[in-house]
Amino acid sequence: MIKQCWYWLLSLNERERAVKDASEKLQMSMRTTAKCRYNAAGRLQSQGKFAFFTTTSLSLGLIFIPLMQNSGIPLAFKASVLNMMVIFLAVAVLVYSVVIGTARYELRAENLTECGDKLKELIREIDKDREANNKIGEPQLAKYQERYSDIVTDTENHIRSDYRLAMLEMTRDYYITGLPRMSNYILAYSSRFSAYIVPLIMILFEIIFITDMIGMTKIIIPYFNGVDILVDK
Repeated sequence: MIKQCWYWLLSLNERERAVKDASEKLQMSMRTTAKCRYNAAGRLQSQGKFAFFTTTSLSLGLIFIPLMQNSGIPLAFKASVLNMMVIFLAVAVLVYSVVIGTARYELRAENLTECGDKLKELIREIDKDREANNKIGEPQLAKYQERYSDIVTDTENHIRSDYRLAMLEMTRDYYITGLPRMSNYILAYSSRFSAYIVPLIMILFEIIFITDMIGMTKIIIPYFNGVDILVDK
């Protein structure tokens, strides 16, 4: 019992399902690649949506600050500081608009999804062939391998985090348990989260600046030489 727990904790048992022949091994490789492509497509879609959300948030701040300046409401920052922030937000919006345009998140995600669909269709063809003939011959297997290579080379490759998540999700083919499983989860999601660090910092900075500006908080006022409007009250 202790030995089993130890093996489970460190994942010392076989980590991949045993395959019977070359065709089954090819199918397993195809399933893994298809899952990786779907994971990559989901990752790009999430990045695209968050990039759009970041651009929208910065644009709202770009509109809100000049409106507050012209409203006549006492603000905690000098006009020069507010103008500086407006210029910063305008440049940030421009940069993120260029990033969204050049990154082509939606198009890349669509291509990766299409690649995964083609691989699934090829896997079904191999299944039908194996059911009809019990075993696939070398010439036919070579054709399947060539088609597999053609499909995957038509699209961009996935990244390591997509592969880690694929192994964790494909529990019938990969047996990863205990600490290695937790480690793969942490490495996969930390790698994905790194793409959101900079936009999150910018959105947080914008929120802090605006709440300081209208007097709700006093976090960065001393560092920006702002005038605290609550001192005289």
